[in-house]
Amino acid sequence: MTDPKAAISAEEMQRRRKHVRAAIADSRIEGYPPPSRPEQAILDAYIRGEIEACDLVTVYRNRVKHGGADR
Repeated sequence: MTDPKAAISAEEMQRRRKHVRAAIADSRIEGYPPPSRPEQAILDAYIRGEIEACDLVTVYRNRVKHGGADR
Protein backbone atom coordinates (compact mmCIF):
# COMPACT_ATOMS: atom_id res chain seq x y z
CA MET A 1 0.00 0.00 0.00
CA THR A 2 1.35 3.43 -0.89
CA ASP A 3 1.49 6.41 1.40
CA PRO A 4 -1.18 8.97 0.41
CA LYS A 5 1.33 11.73 1.22
CA ALA A 6 3.58 10.37 -1.54
CA ALA A 7 0.91 10.89 -4.20
CA ILE A 8 2.03 14.24 -5.58
CA SER A 9 1.70 15.47 -9.12
CA ALA A 10 4.49 15.47 -11.66
CA GLU A 11 4.37 19.26 -11.58
CA GLU A 12 4.88 19.27 -7.81
CA MET A 13 7.80 16.86 -8.17
CA GLN A 14 9.37 19.16 -10.75
CA ARG A 15 8.84 22.18 -8.48
CA ARG A 16 10.49 20.36 -5.58
CA ARG A 17 13.37 19.22 -7.80
CA LYS A 18 14.01 22.84 -8.83
CA HIS A 19 13.97 23.95 -5.18
CA VAL A 20 16.45 21.24 -4.20
CA ARG A 21 18.78 22.14 -7.08
CA ALA A 22 18.63 25.83 -6.11
CA ALA A 23 19.36 24.99 -2.46
CA ILE A 24 22.35 22.84 -3.43
CA ALA A 25 23.66 25.61 -5.70
CA ASP A 26 23.26 28.18 -2.92
CA SER A 27 25.11 25.88 -0.53
CA ARG A 28 27.96 25.48 -3.02
CA ILE A 29 28.23 29.26 -3.33
CA GLU A 30 28.50 29.41 0.47
CA GLY A 31 31.33 26.88 0.35
CA TYR A 32 29.50 23.79 1.57
CA PRO A 33 30.21 20.41 -0.03
CA PRO A 34 27.57 18.67 -2.16
CA PRO A 35 25.11 16.48 -0.29
CA SER A 36 26.38 13.11 0.87
CA ARG A 37 24.59 10.01 -0.39
CA PRO A 38 22.42 9.76 2.76
CA GLU A 39 21.61 13.48 2.53
CA GLN A 40 20.73 13.10 -1.15
CA ALA A 41 18.46 10.16 -0.28
CA ILE A 42 16.55 12.46 2.10
CA LEU A 43 16.28 15.14 -0.58
CA ASP A 44 15.08 12.54 -3.10
CA ALA A 45 12.39 11.41 -0.63
CA TYR A 46 11.26 15.04 -0.41
CA ILE A 47 11.17 15.34 -4.20
CA ARG A 48 9.05 12.18 -4.43
CA GLY A 49 6.64 13.56 -1.83
CA GLU A 50 7.48 11.04 0.87
CA ILE A 51 8.39 13.80 3.31
CA GLU A 52 7.55 17.49 3.49
CA ALA A 53 9.97 20.41 3.58
CA CYS A 54 9.15 21.08 7.23
CA ASP A 55 10.36 17.53 8.04
CA LEU A 56 13.73 17.67 6.25
CA VAL A 57 15.75 18.79 9.27
CA THR A 58 14.02 16.32 11.60
CA VAL A 59 14.62 13.40 9.23
CA TYR A 60 18.27 14.42 8.79
CA ARG A 61 18.84 14.77 12.54
CA ASN A 62 17.24 11.38 13.19
CA ARG A 63 19.47 9.78 10.58
CA VAL A 64 22.58 11.39 12.12
CA LYS A 65 21.47 10.30 15.58
CA HIS A 66 21.22 6.71 14.38
CA GLY A 67 24.53 6.80 12.54
CA GLY A 68 23.23 6.92 8.97
CA ALA A 69 24.44 10.28 7.66
CA ASP A 70 28.13 9.73 7.10
CA ARG A 71 29.70 10.74 3.82
